[in-house]
Amino acid sequence: MSRRSKMLIILLLVLTAAVIAFALFFMGRGVETTPVTLPSPGQSSAAETSMPGPERVELTSENVAAVLAELTRAESYSGSVTIEDFWDGGSASTQLQVWVSNGRTRVRGERGGSPRNILVSEGTLYIWYDNVSGVFSGPWEGSADEWLRALSYEDVLSLPPEQITGAGYAQLSGEECVYVDYTGGLLGYTYRVYVSVSNGLLMGAEKYDGGSLIYRMFAEYELSVPDESLFVPPEG
Repeated sequence: MSRRSKMLIILLLVLTAAVIAFALFFMGRGVETTPVTLPSPGQSSAAETSMPGPERVELTSENVAAVLAELTRAESYSGSVTIEDFWDGGSASTQLQVWVSNGRTRVRGERGGSPRNILVSEGTLYIWYDNVSGVFSGPWEGSADEWLRALSYEDVLSLPPEQITGAGYAQLSGEECVYVDYTGGLLGYTYRVYVSVSNGLLMGAEKYDGGSLIYRMFAEYELSVPDESLFVPPEG
């Protein structure tokens, strides 16, 4: 084979390789790949993806009500609630148990040294004591939260922004919460409520008269369906 023929073959091989490389490069550019979202600076992807509930946004007095409105309360759960009252020179603590299922709520706690049971079910209120015979019953249109002495954080949804003085995120009882500071009522008390972003339940609350703490509540819940027998009042 002549020197000229060898050079021609080498040139053809180089041109063929160049055409193949060109085709592979530009054909690959037409294939879409799955986009990857990077975490924000100072925030790990694990923390962001593990956080339940609404998208984490910077909370302000103007948008916190909208964030709370996105939360949904768990439909079935049980738990314990601690209520503390403070006054000049003293304080008191009350322990309550609560069970909730399908719109029914039962609350159990000590009243005058005797266990008292309260059941709100289908618009009817039932009250009975363990060591006293008889059951009181009557219509009830209010919130069962009143019998827990718990604040209804839904009230925040109707507040004008000027009454909301602070908002943010905080951990309470192991739950990621939205907290809101606000003023309200005829006496101008100030409040702080903590609402779980994962289950929409009130995890804690505080009430202040001026700079003095006069009420505090915190709760622990288990997201399970309580036994049906808990929502059946005794006969008679």
